[in-house]
Amino acid sequence: MLDPRSNEVLVRALSDDPFAYSLALGCGNCAAFEWCGGLSVRDSVWDCLDFCCGKPDQCTNVCVKNPRQFVDQKREILGFDLSNIPRVPGNYQALTHDVVPLIYHRTGRQRAVAGSAFALRLYDVVDFVRGEVRFATRALLCDAFKIDPSATIILSGVDHDERIEPWWTLQDRRSHVFQQLRDLGIELVTSPNFSLLLDKPRTDDLHAIKRIAIVWSEFEQHGIACALHVNSRTLKDFERWGEFVKERTEIGIISYEFVTGAGKKTRRQFHIDGLQRIARCAGRPLDIVVRGDPDVVAHLLRDFRHVIYIDTMGYMKTIKRQRALRFNNSKLKWVTVQTKMPSELDEMLEHNLSEQSLFLSGRFYDQDMASVQR
Repeated sequence: MLDPRSNEVLVRALSDDPFAYSLALGCGNCAAFEWCGGLSVRDSVWDCLDFCCGKPDQCTNVCVKNPRQFVDQKREILGFDLSNIPRVPGNYQALTHDVVPLIYHRTGRQRAVAGSAFALRLYDVVDFVRGEVRFATRALLCDAFKIDPSATIILSGVDHDERIEPWWTLQDRRSHVFQQLRDLGIELVTSPNFSLLLDKPRTDDLHAIKRIAIVWSEFEQHGIACALHVNSRTLKDFERWGEFVKERTEIGIISYEFVTGAGKKTRRQFHIDGLQRIARCAGRPLDIVVRGDPDVVAHLLRDFRHVIYIDTMGYMKTIKRQRALRFNNSKLKWVTVQTKMPSELDEMLEHNLSEQSLFLSGRFYDQDMASVQR
């Protein structure tokens, strides 16, 4: 049964905080406690099975109350333990880009936008129905999005569930897609951010975490550098990822998004702290790719060697025909304008991407470097 409370109320009631709340009484005897660590939330719950919908015939969650489906779901990932993820050589070569704009589509533009690096959505590049990359060559890919063919291309696996869950269903077709992506010269992919939801049994989270690790490993095994998306709901999740990253020295970069749950002000610091623990636990330089709230960049730069911020603002403002104007050199104002020709849109996109990049770099990156130098 769906919880009728608002999303904000659910976040306050179900967010894990072992420093503020005691462990749920039923968690200690759970077979999954080794990987889950239990729940410490404000709501009075016996264990995470209080979030079971009670409709096994209609449910796709990974839940022990649907035993036949649960066994199959657990078997497909070889259990919740991360230790059996295959070791990989590691393909990541450190990138030096700070702000990388995300391009959604060509938007009626006529010429390729100039730039040294661009991000595209994994869903926009891979046709999950056919199990094929949508573009046979890099030239066709760059023309479809009207981006500089010589630029570094990053594929972002952060998206809504309905856009990333199909990746898992590709099964045997994934190897074919990996080959096609490698042929396109993709420099980096961030692994899909399979969701961890507050009002679902924790076994569903553990399944998502294991799938993230599996997909990361598969990308790397096929010669494509992949940023491990360390999606976490609890302190234990961050601890598990920290140990995994520490043991797997082939991991040079991770990713995270501050758009949905982690982007909420009441939980943002919890997720920042978790990521910083991963960086410190690694015992080696580690990079991170971030989407969402740019304010986290300065915090993460304290512990990560480099933060690559994927920006959507410059592109989305252009789509809405809004032009960036500097305001006292301290912020950007977005002014609505009219465009009559594609060339005007071409120019406005380049202007907006440049202004947004300069603004973010000056606000978060340059100031941080200045503080470090001082």
